Amino acid sequence: MQNKLIKRNIFYKKLKFFIKRLFRPKFLYLLSKTNKPLSNLYGLERGDAIDRFYIEGFLENNKNNIQGKCLELLNNEYTRKFGVAVNKSDILDIDKNNTRANIIGDIKNLTSIQDNQYDCIILTQVLQFIDDVDQAIKECHRILKVNGVLLVTLPSVSRIDCMSGQDGDFWRFTEASANYIFSKHFNKERIEIKTCGNATICAKFILGFAQEEISKKELEYNDSSFPLLVTIKATK
Repeated sequence: MQNKLIKRNIFYKKLKFFIKRLFRPKFLYLLSKTNKPLSNLYGLERGDAIDRFYIEGFLENNKNNIQGKCLELLNNEYTRKFGVAVNKSDILDIDKNNTRANIIGDIKNLTSIQDNQYDCIILTQVLQFIDDVDQAIKECHRILKVNGVLLVTLPSVSRIDCMSGQDGDFWRFTEASANYIFSKHFNKERIEIKTCGNATICAKFILGFAQEEISKKELEYNDSSFPLLVTIKATK
């Protein structure tokens, strides 16, 4: 009798688990014939955005460079999360209403910042919103100290940004375009460029799947012909 109860409990647990998975939003979406995405917010309603897996992996791998005097845009979340031996963490924004920013300025024309000031600058998913990318990279190079490091991630595939909209989201990048534009300001031998992602990941990111809805095996498989994003480590 007891064995029957145990087996019955196991059966109901498995059934409950199956029903839960079956009726999760992504399964319902895949069964539908809609042309709309599963999410308009990168899947943030249900978990973490897929691209953050690669962005944070890139910063984790380069955390020893996030030290000394650092600069980050909008907030200093990644400086605090991945930095080692950071003695000053500045936040840049063009928006005067950002109370977290201690430097208000345009990354294309940082007149308030002198040459050779920073050991590390972090620009994750930023440059696609800058119309004159070339000038922004030039300014970053100028304010970096000698041997200072610029850590950048750029989208290869993405929906038009929710906040910036169609008038403020300018660019998508490849390994070749990143190499071209960064080599104009940094020594080619001091630039490390990598791509992350694959065809399945790109498709699911566009559709609005959350990171938690994708297997680690899928996330870790890399196909340079189908990059989701590009990472750049450029040393002055």
